[in-house]
Amino acid sequence: MDHATLPTPMEDQLQCDLGYLVPSQPLHAEVRDVSPEVLVAIVTGVVGLISAAALALVNSAITARAGIDEDLRAKRFAAYPKLWSATGAASRWPRSTVTKQSLEELHEKLRSWYYGNGGVFLSATARERYGDVQRLIGPILARPGDPSDELAEGRYTDLMDSASALRTALTEDLDTRRRRSFWEKRRRRRWHKRAGRAADERIRRVGEVEAAARTWVATPPTQREPAASHTRPPWFRRRPQPGRH
Repeated sequence: MDHATLPTPMEDQLQCDLGYLVPSQPLHAEVRDVSPEVLVAIVTGVVGLISAAALALVNSAITARAGIDEDLRAKRFAAYPKLWSATGAASRWPRSTVTKQSLEELHEKLRSWYYGNGGVFLSATARERYGDVQRLIGPILARPGDPSDELAEGRYTDLMDSASALRTALTEDLDTRRRRSFWEKRRRRRWHKRAGRAADERIRRVGEVEAAARTWVATPPTQREPAASHTRPPWFRRRPQPGRH
């Protein structure tokens, strides 16, 4: 036996005294000694913290969004009544009389409302329905006619339907008739697709050549404002001129 390889008694004592400084096993062995219950607790805690942080962010976003929606809705309630009232010029019940002059005034009134303080609050769909009305009025006014001529029945129906679609879009922006839900959103999308196609068809009809004769109806002479009369009243008597008898 090679006695040189054996530790001396002094070395044995030194190892015993300093053994607490020299780990007897690798560090990863201590990790393997952690019980599964402790690992589950640690993982659960980390997942809980992440979930709580994510939930707080979502709740904050929802709260901020709700505040923005309510503020926008309040501003729409202040701006939309003027537009709603203006579209009453082409009401459905009862029908009104629309002359070329009154239609020009409506065209300008809608423009002033849009670029004044109302157009910025329109949703995308309400903006499309507003555009349908203005795009229809433009070619109607391009047809020749006198300011007192009345809009023909067919063209009035076209204008009435476009104005009605605009009012429907306004009620959707305000949620005054139906509350928004998943199925309601789907219904609205389908309805606006049909409304857009119908509006394009009405504009196409107005642009036809033969539609020119069916746009304006001349006001009967009996309904026109009487011209200023220059006849003297019966009580008026001419004063006699000097030298005439």
